Amino acid sequence: MTITLSLTAIFFYLLGTAHQLLVFQNRISPKPFLAFLIGVLAIICHGVLDFQLIVREEGIDLNFFKASVATSWVIVVITAIVNIRKPLSSLLLGAYPIAILSLICLIIFNHDDWRATTNQGGLIAHILFSVTAYSVFTLAAIQACMLYAQNRSLRTNYNGSLIKNLPPLQTMEDMLFEMLYSGVILLTIAIALGFLFIEDLFAQKLVHKTVFSLVSLIVFTTLIIGHKISGWRGVTASKWTLSGSLLLMIGYFGSKAMIELIL
Repeated sequence: MTITLSLTAIFFYLLGTAHQLLVFQNRISPKPFLAFLIGVLAIICHGVLDFQLIVREEGIDLNFFKASVATSWVIVVITAIVNIRKPLSSLLLGAYPIAILSLICLIIFNHDDWRATTNQGGLIAHILFSVTAYSVFTLAAIQACMLYAQNRSLRTNYNGSLIKNLPPLQTMEDMLFEMLYSGVILLTIAIALGFLFIEDLFAQKLVHKTVFSLVSLIVFTTLIIGHKISGWRGVTASKWTLSGSLLLMIGYFGSKAMIELIL
């Protein structure tokens, strides 16, 4: 059942990616209902898979590969929801491939005897806020890459199909900072819950995750303050966002991979 759901979700994600690419290359006209339907079917298959993999009688199980699959699902869900009211279809070109990659890795590398189970309510809340924060910052990183490319294209007068189909530069920047504001709030709550419900966040197995998470929070907060006070934007905002996102990724998935897969 796991492989069937994974392959079905991958199929719909591939279909959705191909549709978005064709639209952005102006080879076909946008078909909002078709894109929405494909996205919903992919999300349903992916969500059912997440539930079967993660929810167990003894609690929730989030080993490295299951956490990756869950995070990619949240990324797609957030993108789909936000896309209803804002022109964020371009983010699907990043969100769908991330979901595909996580599902392929799950099929190839995951073993059912790899467990990372917890049933403590406070710790589960910490995990949920953390996964949501990582998902928002991943989307912010994708947005930052597109914003960087958009800024570069304006300087070099390059007018490719991707750039033509992106929203105006000011809209792109506004959406990036909305993501950053949301992500900082979520990450702050996640870290606070960690200090409340985890016995020692600076224990040997957690110190790298804690330090990288705190440093990334400082980076994002500095960027927001710099934007407010000094008007940081464009390429500067993109570089700071990518730096903070990389630190956060190393802190969570890097530490998790080291503990569960290497040590």
